Amino acid sequence: MKKRTTKDPGKKVDKFWCKRAVHYDKLFWTKDKKYLDILLKMSDFKKSDLVLDVGVGTGAVAKKIRPYVKHIIGIDISDSMLKKGDWEGISAIKWNICDALFTNSIFDKIVARMAFHHMVDNLDIAIMRCYDLLKKGGKIIVAEGVPPTDEINVIEWYTNMFKLKEERLTFSYEELLNRLKKIGFKNIKTCEYIMKNFSIKNWLINSGLEQKMQDEIMKIHLSADKKIQNAYNMQYINDDCLVDTKNIILIGEK
Repeated sequence: MKKRTTKDPGKKVDKFWCKRAVHYDKLFWTKDKKYLDILLKMSDFKKSDLVLDVGVGTGAVAKKIRPYVKHIIGIDISDSMLKKGDWEGISAIKWNICDALFTNSIFDKIVARMAFHHMVDNLDIAIMRCYDLLKKGGKIIVAEGVPPTDEINVIEWYTNMFKLKEERLTFSYEELLNRLKKIGFKNIKTCEYIMKNFSIKNWLINSGLEQKMQDEIMKIHLSADKKIQNAYNMQYINDDCLVDTKNIILIGEK
């Protein structure tokens, strides 16, 4: 009689991030200076602020914020990502934002850059935990990539392309705004940032994906129809595809 086994979703997640962590710091977008500068300017950090960075990864955002605040704590579900970071002056903890750890109402600001789209099954719980952890008047700073236009076929292309890479949520500006409002955030300010000449080649070779899947995703870009090309301002240079990616930053107050 064969022994029954139960699939452990936690192991699947660990394996995914272990592969991603190997070359994560080589991804151009993670350290894009304009993106980080806009995030910093909009967030209005103060020297008295205690900040939580959700999905801290290897610490690009936390390191940018660190000189401007009292202290920053970074949490991430991946040991592999945390082991790649330089945490001088930053407290880094392996933890899931959906699980209780900190006392409520202790943080002045909470940052989540490119973290919420990974929370496929528990995003509302994550946002609620952020709300509970903030002091009254505290702020959440959410930054996410979104499809370049609101046209249905562009959104479908974006969603289907990313399905080949990972399990994730596709956001619109309105959806993120409504999710924050539903939890109770108010006075929400927004900003759009277009990252110019995003290298698909750099993104793929440092993704942790098998070569076959990298080739498939590149092929999808190279064969995109005119509407997709125009939406992304695609340029085909040598063996790379350069695109303009759309990012939104939302800042809500408790």
